[in-house]
Amino acid sequence: MSKTVANSHAHVSEHQHYASWYSAMTLAERAALLRERLSVQSTFSPINDERARLRFQCWKEQVPFNKENYFAQRLALDGLTENDLLVLLAESPEALQAHVSTPPSWLQAMINVFEESESEPDTDVILTLPPAKNGLNAAAYLATLRPLIKPSMTRLQIGLQALTQKYPSLPFDPTAIMSLLVRHLSPRLLPGLLKTYVLELNVARVEGLLQGETPQERFENFLQRLSQPESILLLLQEYSALARRLVEALENWVICELELLERLCTDWEEICKILPQACDAGRLVDIQANKGDAHRGGRSVTILVWSSGFRLVYKPRSMAVDVHFQELLSWLNTLGYSPAFRTCQVISRPTYGWIEFIQASPCLSKEGVERFYQRHGGYLALLYALEAADFHADNLIAMGEHPILIDLEALFQPREKRQTEQKQSYPGAETISHSVLRIGLLPRRVWSNAQSEGIDVSGLGGQAGQLTASPVPQLTGIGTDQMQFSNERVPLHTSQHRPRLHDQDVDTVEYRDHVISGFISVYRLLLAHRDELLEEMLPCFVNDEIRCVLRQTQVYELLLASSFHPNVLRDALECDRVFDRLWMNVEQKPQLTRVIAAERTDLWAGDIPIFTTCPGSRDLFTSTGERIAEFLPTPSMEIAKERVCSFSEQNMEKQVWIIRASFSSMEVGSNQPVKRGLQLHPSDTVVSRDRLLAVARAVGDRLERLAEYHEDMVGWLDVTPINEHEWNLLPTDSDLYG
Repeated sequence: MSKTVANSHAHVSEHQHYASWYSAMTLAERAALLRERLSVQSTFSPINDERARLRFQCWKEQVPFNKENYFAQRLALDGLTENDLLVLLAESPEALQAHVSTPPSWLQAMINVFEESESEPDTDVILTLPPAKNGLNAAAYLATLRPLIKPSMTRLQIGLQALTQKYPSLPFDPTAIMSLLVRHLSPRLLPGLLKTYVLELNVARVEGLLQGETPQERFENFLQRLSQPESILLLLQEYSALARRLVEALENWVICELELLERLCTDWEEICKILPQACDAGRLVDIQANKGDAHRGGRSVTILVWSSGFRLVYKPRSMAVDVHFQELLSWLNTLGYSPAFRTCQVISRPTYGWIEFIQASPCLSKEGVERFYQRHGGYLALLYALEAADFHADNLIAMGEHPILIDLEALFQPREKRQTEQKQSYPGAETISHSVLRIGLLPRRVWSNAQSEGIDVSGLGGQAGQLTASPVPQLTGIGTDQMQFSNERVPLHTSQHRPRLHDQDVDTVEYRDHVISGFISVYRLLLAHRDELLEEMLPCFVNDEIRCVLRQTQVYELLLASSFHPNVLRDALECDRVFDRLWMNVEQKPQLTRVIAAERTDLWAGDIPIFTTCPGSRDLFTSTGERIAEFLPTPSMEIAKERVCSFSEQNMEKQVWIIRASFSSMEVGSNQPVKRGLQLHPSDTVVSRDRLLAVARAVGDRLERLAEYHEDMVGWLDVTPINEHEWNLLPTDSDLYG
């Protein structure tokens, strides 16, 4: 739709009150309005709108709504019937507008923005943005949103002035801070904007509406036209769901930036006490936001950098679990674990905290690398006891000979209800899911097929040079009127979790025995001091906030990306239908129906959904603090205590076998043979019946120790080839042994 480029002379006042803005209302909001009307009008006439019926049918045929009563369950989430949905799908924006007594806050903000842009002289909004890695000129794109950004910057400046009046001494220069904060606009706004801009650009090019002799000149002409308030207003009016999300993203930007600075000012004195380097930090020269997923209104892990080189990590969540984990490491050190773990300095507040910055650095000797992997093995045993998960490459930093865990919110991970049928068919399946593999540290290749070798993002794997398992959208023709998205496999982000010897990579497989040695040492230490662990150390964690990972982050990222396709941004109901893909897993995990409403709310806010609990509770909490009572079958603290009580030499032997088996995926990735030829060497020892029986008994005893039982079924774990690239740890078919 190129009317945004063609109609550049329309007055803003003619469009700011158009009913089309109301197309940005979500299904939940429209359902609430419908219920108000139903309280007066008990029923509605049958819907004869063919387009509405077609949209309704597409929605109902979406998986899993085409089965059983899932569609009815989905509609019940918003208090709707099928006829109610048809009514809403047929309702015009004008009718919606007529039902709303007061414009929503985001729409009122939009109206105010463009009224001011028309009545006040345009003042320059300075966007000092570093060039993007892919060559994208972020400032040029954001300049088209000048009317939206300008009032947000004004609110931010007012908030900064309030801080200067409240605190006599600031840990930053108030005259220079704005340029640091503005850099955070690009990741908040551009991902949702680019697909629509690319579509509009190509339509305008095809229709011959762009001026210029070269592709670059025509692209610049496109942005110049959109930089006119009347043009960008027309575009936002057409893509009303996009307009709403941009307004709300800017509001969250102001809130998050002021919140961070307020907390920094409040805690600066204690930060200087705990981390003396802060006393002579110098000027605050960089604020690196988005060092993790965005949650709770765009809040994310942030690294603050001062001119002296001092760095500080801010985390917008409770850090109590981090504090208690450092205490647990210190406890193991006092018990004599060697090589000792390095602990980190943490400042914890109820809803946020600060932690010292961990700088990646190489090992200085081969012995240092060996100690690095011994500590890795020690972590593996400790995390196994704490029912941990999600310790992939990005959650680890190699600081010399110390592997440092930098994200501990996935300790004490709750477990889903066990599938009895699966356990009966494969007695070893539960052992795998309850083993050291669950932690995420051990090498594990996933998503491989005939076209792709797959990837390994584990804490011990995660080799450099890997490509994404499947193609991802990438911009091509940047800065020209030929700009478009194409799907390509691209290099994975390189983490800093792998040790280096001086300036060289090391082969992790070479150090597997050191991993196992460290695992055995800490496992036996925990076993020897089990009572103290159960009675004194674990209870410290019982009320700590931990994250409950219900779905892979990639699922949420895919839904967010899909919700910013221009085809679904003209009507919020289409975005809602995209978010209804959250229902696809409810057949296998019916308990997810209780969290979908909260997931949808977070996705609408542009966030990765997050759920939390405490190890001592069965309750789940949403990003807004809403309680979902007794969601979990068992408190994770009980499961962790059961795990510690199950520690034994036999269990340790099973876990060691699994550790060894996991390294097979790295051997495949490094082109080393997984199975080496068997070589028989002559022996001078006389073979006797007693000797053969002893060896046979030893084999039988080992098979018994490694066996998995369920009622009259027995099975074993085995390293099984999935394809030419991937080997996986799988249970044998127990039918053979039942």
